[in-house]
Amino acid sequence: MSSKYPKYENYGSRYSKDKKLTLYNRLVNFFMNVKRILKTANKPNRKDYFSVFKIVIIGMVLLGVISFVIQLVLETTMG
Repeated sequence: MSSKYPKYENYGSRYSKDKKLTLYNRLVNFFMNVKRILKTANKPNRKDYFSVFKIVIIGMVLLGVISFVIQLVLETTMG
């Protein structure tokens, strides 16, 4: 298995699929995967952060407008 990520083979499944893993082996495997992810993860720069922030704000405004319209329609038809 060739991969573009460095030393990915070291983090692959070391255990056979037939054998049931002990709790210790599962925890070790989990923490090895967490370590690998934290090594490859990077912090978003300012531009990425603000683009995500804008998308979230737009989504919140749209949900607020939709809920306001639904509440307005229900209030005028029921009341």
